[in-house]
Amino acid sequence: MKRFLNNFLLFIQFFTRIPINKNLQCENKNFREGAIFFPVIGLIIGIIQFCIASIFSKWIPINITAVLVVLSSVIITGALHLDGLGDLCDGFYAFKGGKDKIIEIMKDSTIGTFAGAAIVFDILLKYTIIENLISYRTFNFIIIIPVISRFTIVLLAYIGKNAKETGTGNIFIGNIDGKTLIKTLAITVILSFAFIGLIRTFIVIILSAFLTILFNKYCEFKIQGLTGDLLGANNEIIEIFVGIMLVVLL
Repeated sequence: MKRFLNNFLLFIQFFTRIPINKNLQCENKNFREGAIFFPVIGLIIGIIQFCIASIFSKWIPINITAVLVVLSSVIITGALHLDGLGDLCDGFYAFKGGKDKIIEIMKDSTIGTFAGAAIVFDILLKYTIIENLISYRTFNFIIIIPVISRFTIVLLAYIGKNAKETGTGNIFIGNIDGKTLIKTLAITVILSFAFIGLIRTFIVIILSAFLTILFNKYCEFKIQGLTGDLLGANNEIIEIFVGIMLVVLL
């Protein structure tokens, strides 16, 4: 139980900006065992966004509320996965060349034109999705978007392979076992069923998993594997995809 709690707090500490002022055991095995908490981290983010949407929409215009909801996600995560999307676009599309050069560009801390454009469109799409969900008063849908997207991080790490010898992403990539994946899927399905119902859960999770598999194949084509940035980029892509699907399924 102590290790279970340690891993849960470690994931909050590492993947959010929620202050956890506690010295925790922080080894690779803790991250691998704690991978089941990815959708739980998504749930925490989703609940915070839900509260902002449901409270502020009563007092201020919907479009301003939508901006605050999207902004809250960026603040809570420290734009961690958004950074991954930017690195993906700079590396994959700003340069036509081999694997090593692409990875080098992705590691560069400066932001390029492709990254800037990707981040702008990411935020615009999220804003439009949230504005639609608030307009339909389907605040519960907002909760589940980051839950499903973070499940696909675990799925991607399970099916993928490392593109480089070292990196933060290597903790997860190729090191997620089948039991962890099944547990993570079970948590995601239970949470999704509670907030969006059985039919939507079935449709959205299967399509998200399929898109994640395609993304993995594309990354293998480009750089023969995955990096931590690509795990984050997939999270952003799936968040947008799930949001669009939920608006369509309304």
